[in-house]
Amino acid sequence: MHFRERNQIIQIIRTKYDAADKKGKNEIVGRMPKANPKLTDELSSALTKEERKEVAAWIEGYATVGRLKREYAARTLAEQVAAAQEWFSDQKGEDARVLAASLVPAWARLRGILRKNGLIE
Repeated sequence: MHFRERNQIIQIIRTKYDAADKKGKNEIVGRMPKANPKLTDELSSALTKEERKEVAAWIEGYATVGRLKREYAARTLAEQVAAAQEWFSDQKGEDARVLAASLVPAWARLRGILRKNGLIE
């Protein structure tokens, strides 16, 4: 089995060997939403026991990678902000102005979360 990301969907693909063509043939067994992948009853019924274990392991790994990405982003944010500060100090153009306009609301949302969780005053 393998998993293919397509926009907001994860396709679950089974490869079967075709003796006549002497090559593998891919079959899409099911789909899961990328935002919250889970093994539904419908998908579970289309899979073998081993494939269900494989899908469950993939879902767990996918969630772990997501958590690690978020932690990495948080742990390197100060470094990234310093690099952005350096970049913005040399920029005066429209591109920098548009980017700055998108950063201010994101920063406000982050400050709101930090306050809500009691991490800052």
